[in-house]
Amino acid sequence: MRRALSSLLLCLLLPHGPASAEEPDRSPVRICDDGDEWPPYTYYRRTNGEPTAEITGFSVEVIGAILGKHGIPFTIALPPWKRCLASIEAGENYVMALSASKNPDRERRFLFSMPYYQTHYYVFYAKDRFPQGLKLDSQADLNRYRLGGIKGYAYSNLGTVDKDRMVRAASYPELVKMMKAGRLDVFAEDYEVMAGLASIGTLDIIGDPSIGRAPLPGANANPFHMIFSRKNPRGEALRQLIDSELEAMRRSGQLAKLLAKYVKR
Repeated sequence: MRRALSSLLLCLLLPHGPASAEEPDRSPVRICDDGDEWPPYTYYRRTNGEPTAEITGFSVEVIGAILGKHGIPFTIALPPWKRCLASIEAGENYVMALSASKNPDRERRFLFSMPYYQTHYYVFYAKDRFPQGLKLDSQADLNRYRLGGIKGYAYSNLGTVDKDRMVRAASYPELVKMMKAGRLDVFAEDYEVMAGLASIGTLDIIGDPSIGRAPLPGANANPFHMIFSRKNPRGEALRQLIDSELEAMRRSGQLAKLLAKYVKR
């Protein structure tokens, strides 16, 4: 009897490390993403065509479902993309971002979730300079043209393109303006995002009659991930939690259902 009582007292006095270690940190998670918006994944909700302070989109719903399930509050801000990445890398203000593609440099700097959506490259060009369209058999053929792009974007799946020669613009409206002014010939961007920009009234590249477009031959779909700080100790815990929930959402069909709400085929 005395032995049983002693064992019971010992159990009560011992720290319950393993059980509490499995409990997620429920302090607020600070998230950032691209200040230029990334519709339909992350963008400001519009009212009468004007942006509000509310950030919405597919990625916002996904992270809301995951963190909400575990009672973890979060905030999302859209600073300039380079500032967002620098903050996550330093492990300071923000601990994660919602959408990033992989390249070797980023993989050294950040932790990556499993991919949870993908986009597809299209080539866009000015019809007045290329009335017969472009002759592209592979993505490497883009090297024959003055190719434009956005500053700070990785273009990870353009593996055979000389990205060092890209004419970089600060934003999508500037990129289109530069192309129409003859400062670059073409640009290759994610069709879903271009359609998203048109849907929120920011920039209608898809409906612009002066701009032609075509799928980029030989380019695979672009997988996108959430990324996390390597230096902030919470980064790895969040990555594990979010990967587990993303896989559950994928298996249940919830992820596809949410995506269909924002991306129309």
